[in-house]
Amino acid sequence: MIILSYWAWFRKSFYSKKVIAYSRFRPITSTIGYVLFIIFISSTPYFVTLYSTAISGVEQFDNILQNDIPNFQIREGALYWESEEPFYTEVAGEGFFLIDSSNTYTEQKLQQLHDGIALQQHEFLFIADGNSQSIPYTLLGLQEFSKDDLSKRISDLQGFLPILLLIIISLLFVALAGLAFLGVSLLALVALLFKGTRNLEYRHLWLITAHAITLPVILLFWVDVLIYPIPFSAFIASTFLFVVISIKSIPVPRKK
Repeated sequence: MIILSYWAWFRKSFYSKKVIAYSRFRPITSTIGYVLFIIFISSTPYFVTLYSTAISGVEQFDNILQNDIPNFQIREGALYWESEEPFYTEVAGEGFFLIDSSNTYTEQKLQQLHDGIALQQHEFLFIADGNSQSIPYTLLGLQEFSKDDLSKRISDLQGFLPILLLIIISLLFVALAGLAFLGVSLLALVALLFKGTRNLEYRHLWLITAHAITLPVILLFWVDVLIYPIPFSAFIASTFLFVVISIKSIPVPRKK
């Protein structure tokens, strides 16, 4: 029988197929908490990046609006201005500023421009160090606004923005956790095909899968946010590989 502390179990779930396999005996309630903990650890870099980029982006945008840039309007949550061509300028010390009502610039192209603000058809894009975060106009309550109105609203928003971002991050965490539980449930269902003659039920495979996500989710999500984008299929494939390897480590009952 394996008896480990919570942190030892967490650490060994990164690499030990025997510990992952033995997790089929853990209580379902502690495993649900374990999955939430894994999602929190894996998503922390993304949430920190989102928070810092949005805070600095709004401050940067407020400073840019004080400069001589063309007038524009936001009507019914969409951007309008007098020209069909994008307006691009670089403001000293603040980065670039772009008005692009037709979404001519793709997100990948904007990230290559490094630091700046882009106003696109339905959203702001804040770019900092090659990372971009988008905020829809409707989320900020911007339905009918001119450049001057927007400047005042952005100034007012700065005091409320940290609370707004915490609310957004909380909602994102709930969404990620729901996606994780759905993925664990589906992968455990598929794992039934690989149990062979082992005495495993669906609940056992669900618990094994919930612990098998430790390394793939944390490592790949951190790499995806901090280094290089990772396709979603890599999360699925690597997790399922851990599940199958752990199942195969469980001895097959001997025939009488």
